[in-house]
Amino acid sequence: MPTLIHPLRQQWQRLPQREQQALLALGLFLGLVLAWLLLWQPQKQALEAAERRYQDELQLRQDLRSLPAAGAATQGERVDASALPGFLARTSANANLTIERMDNDGPGRMNLSLEGRLDSLVAWLERLEASGVNVTALGLEVSPEADAKARLALEAG
Repeated sequence: MPTLIHPLRQQWQRLPQREQQALLALGLFLGLVLAWLLLWQPQKQALEAAERRYQDELQLRQDLRSLPAAGAATQGERVDASALPGFLARTSANANLTIERMDNDGPGRMNLSLEGRLDSLVAWLERLEASGVNVTALGLEVSPEADAKARLALEAG
């Protein structure tokens, strides 16, 4: 290794002072450009991509909340068997309830496990009733903080 460095050092010392300074400035510039390209730029691009994904998720959430209850369930309107899964998913999301499990138990019959605030669950059940969805079985666990976990068997009316 010293045999390789020694000729380079001699060549460097033979260069005029002005050329040495120019090469040092060029080396510093190239070092900064490489640091920017290899360190800063990928981090910046990853941050921008994460911000875009976050904004997309926020927009999607807002779009889902602003959707009308398409195909079902204004007051007095009945939910048919084929629209029941979508109706349950949409209305539970609007009520800030989390569906943990949804099983189809035959035409127009669903088994659900969900959780959320007790007041949201009660309001959601009232909406189901108004839409003609019958609750045929209900198991409910309520915490002291009014968080509820429910298991339901539902049938389209």
